[in-house]
Amino acid sequence: MALSGGDGDDTATAAPETTVAVATTAAPAESVDEAADPAPADAAPPSVSDLAQSSVQIILLSDDGTPLCSGSGTFVNADGTILTNAHVVASDVGCPFSRIGIAVTTDSGLPPELRYEADLLVVDNELDLAVVRVARTSDGGPTDGLAFPALPIGDSDAVEIGDQIRILGYPSIGGDTITFTNGSVSGFTAQAGVSDRSWIKTDATISGGNSGGTAVDDEGLLVGVPTQAAASQDGPIVDCRVITDTNGDGRLDANDQCVPIGGFLNGLRPINLAKPLIEQAATASPMELEDNTPVVPAANVDTSNVRFFRPGFSPGIAEPESDTQFVVTAEAGIESICTWFNWEGFSFGAAWDAVWRVDGEIVEEYSFLGEIWEGPESGNDYWLCAIDDDAGGLDAGLYEMVFFVEGELVFSESILITPAPVTVHEIEFINELGEEVCFLRINPLGSADFGLDELGASQTILPGESATVFLPEGDVIAQAENCAGEPIGGDANGILIDGPEPITMTPPG
Repeated sequence: MALSGGDGDDTATAAPETTVAVATTAAPAESVDEAADPAPADAAPPSVSDLAQSSVQIILLSDDGTPLCSGSGTFVNADGTILTNAHVVASDVGCPFSRIGIAVTTDSGLPPELRYEADLLVVDNELDLAVVRVARTSDGGPTDGLAFPALPIGDSDAVEIGDQIRILGYPSIGGDTITFTNGSVSGFTAQAGVSDRSWIKTDATISGGNSGGTAVDDEGLLVGVPTQAAASQDGPIVDCRVITDTNGDGRLDANDQCVPIGGFLNGLRPINLAKPLIEQAATASPMELEDNTPVVPAANVDTSNVRFFRPGFSPGIAEPESDTQFVVTAEAGIESICTWFNWEGFSFGAAWDAVWRVDGEIVEEYSFLGEIWEGPESGNDYWLCAIDDDAGGLDAGLYEMVFFVEGELVFSESILITPAPVTVHEIEFINELGEEVCFLRINPLGSADFGLDELGASQTILPGESATVFLPEGDVIAQAENCAGEPIGGDANGILIDGPEPITMTPPG
């Protein structure tokens, strides 16, 4: 699985805390367990027809009631509380709605009927979850005394790989019956500031209209919210990225052959992440719809202004993060390895991907694909972790983090995880290149690129002077660059580190 986040200074943090938009009243809170108690253990699991009555179509309407766009949702409380995706009810220029319609069905073989309108109560854009509640009938009448068919809520932490999942939702506006697909759980993915189970991955098909809908286990308990991730309406987005040094010149650039990659198409937000939002909705007043505006990707991002530097690795994230132990080598069996970096010029709303490779192979469960940057333009100590919390931990191998902004490679940083501990040496790099070294990039041999600048934003090495770098025993590749970013010395074929002897950088030839 993957984990990312940041611990910047007081004025620039990398990953903003989860923001929940909610207006509260003095009404007493109602717990999630009270809202929907699980069915008795000996009860027969609900049929698809039963589940269909708890799954709703959310239709976003114009002032005059014209349907504009749609998604799905699930009744989670008999008072008409509905859980869905935040993007389903997001204010967007592509869908300028002013009312939220709710269509329901009592027969899975018939199209849903638009019967109600709902208020928006709680939004969490980072989790892509929202809660709405039926407030009136579609003609403006009261709903007092109505009891809605809420699904009992399960425990997504109890879901395991291989468990069966049933998914329901509506593929388009009107005219279609509810859709049903099933499949199994194929894995989990973590997310910064959320949890190790921020996503449940499944091989069940999720179409665009199913987003926000219903995902239940074999017992009919709601365990997740289907969310279409890294996909278009017509199918998965497949990116072709330069990840491998195919021409052997020691650099990743346009001269290398690209490799297709893509995010998992079918993801479920675990229901345990939604429980606090459902509880908040119990005491929430309606939000203004225009208050729910999604992050818009930045346009015309100039990646030449984006700079990453001061790399580091740690075997996990400490609490507090300032106590994190940084390493240049690690031993097999650790649960996680995290890469750290500082950054400048990273535009809010820019698209980014962080691809973990192990021994040259992409590991999708460690990677973040199709992300949107919501942090500050500059800051310190952003981290991206590869996690394997199985009994054996991470295997030995060359672990590479390959980072893209707007589809363009901006850096690659690597660390060797070894079967047994290796000695670390303090290596002095002496500048005999005849000009100032502003960037010194070093990675283990076998890496696709030389890596991030080891010197930092302000440090340089003047002619005749030196800088010290801690390196483990083994072969490394290194490259020195002038202040224009032009290579002026180095070795892509490997430099053996077997002791503390200094390395003198001299011009090629």
